[in-house]
Amino acid sequence: MKKLFVFPLILLFSMGFAQYSVSEIPEDGYLKDFDIAVDIIRKQHPNPYRFHSKEIITRKLDSLRNEIKKDPGYINLLINNPTRIIGDGHSSFGTDSNYFEDVMNSIYYFPLSTYVHNGIIYVNGANKYAIETGSEILEINGLNADSILKRIPKAADGNIKVEDVDIAFNIPFILKNRTNDFTVKYKALNGAQKTVKINGIKYPQYYYEAKHAVLPIDLVSESYGIYGYKIDPETYYLSVKSFSYDESFFYERLKKYFQEMRNLKSKKLIIDIRNNSGGAISNVALLYSFIATDKSFNNEYKYGTQVVDINYTDYLIDPQTSQYYSDKDITDLNNFMRQRFDKGEKGDYYFGNSRLDNTYIKSYPRDGLFFDGKTMLLTNNRTFSAATYFASLFKTEKRGEIVGKETGSCSNFTTAAWFITYKLPHTKSTLSIPRTEIFFNNNDQDHVANCTGVIPDHTIKSDYFLKSLKEQKDPELEYSLKLLSQ
Repeated sequence: MKKLFVFPLILLFSMGFAQYSVSEIPEDGYLKDFDIAVDIIRKQHPNPYRFHSKEIITRKLDSLRNEIKKDPGYINLLINNPTRIIGDGHSSFGTDSNYFEDVMNSIYYFPLSTYVHNGIIYVNGANKYAIETGSEILEINGLNADSILKRIPKAADGNIKVEDVDIAFNIPFILKNRTNDFTVKYKALNGAQKTVKINGIKYPQYYYEAKHAVLPIDLVSESYGIYGYKIDPETYYLSVKSFSYDESFFYERLKKYFQEMRNLKSKKLIIDIRNNSGGAISNVALLYSFIATDKSFNNEYKYGTQVVDINYTDYLIDPQTSQYYSDKDITDLNNFMRQRFDKGEKGDYYFGNSRLDNTYIKSYPRDGLFFDGKTMLLTNNRTFSAATYFASLFKTEKRGEIVGKETGSCSNFTTAAWFITYKLPHTKSTLSIPRTEIFFNNNDQDHVANCTGVIPDHTIKSDYFLKSLKEQKDPELEYSLKLLSQ
């Protein structure tokens, strides 16, 4: 999954290497780059009007453009970039690391770690202001919680409601008047409403505070990507935070853990794909093959696009090297797609042919180390792309119950696979968009107008969540263990 605009990770690699300044960008450069990005999306996205009509998209784009026109600037371009309104969580608008270092150094971040659950912004950790963990933030600088959540850009497909957002990072970007302190109105655990003025912090301190929050508790899995261990004598926990691995490596890791489950004689399994942003779709079936109930299962998906050729060739770069593509590079990219996509019998779609993916197996065999015990799956809004396909497969095959939040991408299709990246000429911002859509389980372009994520069987009620947060426990995991014990 790509975020709508990519800040924190880029910063980690940009400290101390600034060679130019955001002050060098001409004032009209922001609008020019906005217009170029809009033109690219219209000509190159595989289906820019999937979720909204051309008229609605045009109206929303005009509104974003007016915001930039009123206040041309780097932050305003990032907040109002055109990927915000097309409903494609894979399209992203990235920063130039040197320019954004200027922005980062000028900003004070919100000093409290937070976590959003059921529309409530909770304080998510200890702090020097003695605001208790679990206190509810009602307002920040006069902006109420609902308005804060509406203004923060979200990476999601269609109109999926997303609340897995980083309040502390985004607050200085969505406030009209950026400041080095914040006035916070909050509700304490005893129900009393209080107001306190707190000091903003610089990025290194923000990063430190984020790593010392209560949630998420499972930081080991975030580092390792795939991690498993015994929770109790009967239950095993397997966390899979990405499908972006070489298949051989992925299989070896899974084999290790499922062999361990067999040795332990585990009867129950919790698979955690929260914050899994996706990866190779072929790895989805590989993981599922270890929990399949039948000797084989239906693993069916197909690729489709309305745009086979690269129609917008200016500013196209290799995202690994940032080098501009040559005419030959573009010809090679076009030939790759032309050889692998054929025009459908009706409509304006091209679909992938047999040459496209030699890893595709429709009737997928169960692995010899399969686990046949009771299984539960944990998801959240950051369960995305290929990870959503796993959740969809898990639900379609009725393999067990799902606990958590709706996935951030659609349950029946996603935009993904190959991406193309442009470096916009005036702000050096990058625009990355997918070249195809992928339709799951016999769905195609005629059946995916209504997008919802994979809906969990169980969501965590606010009182249970708050109790777990105060006890520094993982709410979804604790609730899953409760369900498994029944």
